[in-house]
Amino acid sequence: MRYVSRPAGTGLCPGSDPAALLITTAVVVGLVVSGIVLASWRGLATGESALAQRPAAGRPPRTSPRDPAQAAGLKLLSQAARACQSVSYQGVETGWWAPGGGDMSVVDVWHSHGGQALTQIPTAVGWSSQPHRSGPLAGASAPNLDEAGVLGMSTRLVSLLGTNYALAVAGRGRVADRPARIVAVRRRDGSLAAWFWLDSATNLPLRREMFDTHAHLISNVAFAEVRIGAHAMTAAPGPGARAWRDSLAPAQLAGLRARGWPLPGPLPANLTLLGAKEARTPSGTVIDLGYSDGLSVVSIFVQRGYLPDRLTGWSPVAMRGHRVYADDPDDLSYAWSAQGYVYTLIAAAPRDTISQVVGALPHDDKPGLLTRMKHGLHRLLSWVSP
Repeated sequence: MRYVSRPAGTGLCPGSDPAALLITTAVVVGLVVSGIVLASWRGLATGESALAQRPAAGRPPRTSPRDPAQAAGLKLLSQAARACQSVSYQGVETGWWAPGGGDMSVVDVWHSHGGQALTQIPTAVGWSSQPHRSGPLAGASAPNLDEAGVLGMSTRLVSLLGTNYALAVAGRGRVADRPARIVAVRRRDGSLAAWFWLDSATNLPLRREMFDTHAHLISNVAFAEVRIGAHAMTAAPGPGARAWRDSLAPAQLAGLRARGWPLPGPLPANLTLLGAKEARTPSGTVIDLGYSDGLSVVSIFVQRGYLPDRLTGWSPVAMRGHRVYADDPDDLSYAWSAQGYVYTLIAAAPRDTISQVVGALPHDDKPGLLTRMKHGLHRLLSWVSP
């Protein structure tokens, strides 16, 4: 992404081209590593695998926390969160993400008991092989979303899943030649949102499929191969470079807001702010905000400045009546400027969720008349619907 200087006299400090490009590149590569940009490789391009059968759709489970199905699903996912901390493993995680044109990624991953996970993009894929440090999300002091790991799970995410979705154990299958138990995740309207495959022996997450509100498969990420146990940690890469961002405590985040930074709190679609980080670059400060509802993942990057009229490699699109730039061809990344700040949004979420988030954030333009009428009609219909 390219930033340009604002004319003199405005009092703003927009970012310069090289630093902004480095930030964008680091963000995109980091998200590929962490599974936010999901894709296919080594035979997983269609989202189908002979070793990971899909369960039958079944009936929507009840949503009461006391319901046995909900309790059983929560129990398994809680065990998966603990496994992400305690189980040693090494494997290759592949994925597929196709809300627009589709994208591809593959990640080598290592994890030792009680330690941080290491992820690395193989050199054959065409990106840098520099290892990227990552760690599981845990509690209120969780690191940001790009450190969750492709199939990472945490107690905080499990809690959000239990609050926002209906859960149930859906059957058994196989992933990477390992038997697995399957947990179905449904929205409150009963529509299927995701399936999780958990290793039968350790409860380690082995595969996840996500669906949009129209029951279309939008992502599939899974282990193509995995070794579990202390013996699995072989040929792990070095720790790599120091992280380029520092975590922000709630008081620091409040201080930035008091100084005028337009940093949102909770977002639509039950997206909860899990953590924030700060990067200090030659072009200025960049704030990275991570959100999730337990399943969907959204990262928002905020920096002082504004965007030029044209961005190489990005296409102007209309979303919720606003003009934003989309990173073709996958439409996972969106950018725009408003009130002296540049917003970059990268998400692994249904298109409807992304649209709601974009519409809720600041914009310099106003939605068109037809868009406002459309939203008003939807609101009216929701009032009169039984």
